Amino acid sequence: MPGVPRLPHRMHRFRQCVLLVLAALAGAAPCAAPAKIGQPAVWTQHDLIVAFDHLPQIYSCDDLWYKFHDVLLTIGARSDMRILAYQCGKGLGQLGRSPQVHLHFFIPQAVRGAAARWADVNVEPRAVRLAPGHPASIKASDCELLRQMKDDLLAALPDRVLQFNLACEAPATPWPFSVSVEALKPVPGQARVASR
Repeated sequence: MPGVPRLPHRMHRFRQCVLLVLAALAGAAPCAAPAKIGQPAVWTQHDLIVAFDHLPQIYSCDDLWYKFHDVLLTIGARSDMRILAYQCGKGLGQLGRSPQVHLHFFIPQAVRGAAARWADVNVEPRAVRLAPGHPASIKASDCELLRQMKDDLLAALPDRVLQFNLACEAPATPWPFSVSVEALKPVPGQARVASR
């Protein structure tokens, strides 16, 4: 075309490469957005004893260990918990219906403002349902056990009980017993290192 200077072939290829790189970067921008990391929290220590009173069945100490372990994990506790069940098992007769479980565990508690600098985990609130099969160790015969767990364990935690259906003495209904809790669950892959 007369009057329009032609770019040298190398310059034309360079310009094409620059445009391709810019287009690729523009397309990658949405992928580079930071993932949601939840809210900052600190692991808070709990040391308590749950004393059961006249359960309708006798549990072995192993049964109680697994049930507490699974419930604590389900509501967001760290896996390094210590659980000691005692006064349990058939060998104790009627006394075995009132076992005790000593718990030592850590569960997240949200922190805000200036306290957020001490956070060591990121969490997100989730509604967690405890019911037969959720977790797997809770059975259809554990209604009274879960009712007393709610009163002694869940009441001592920052987790909020949203609703419950624990009419254990009532005739069987089509809906199984359950407790729904708003728990702070650690966000996978979002452990924090506190800036101390």
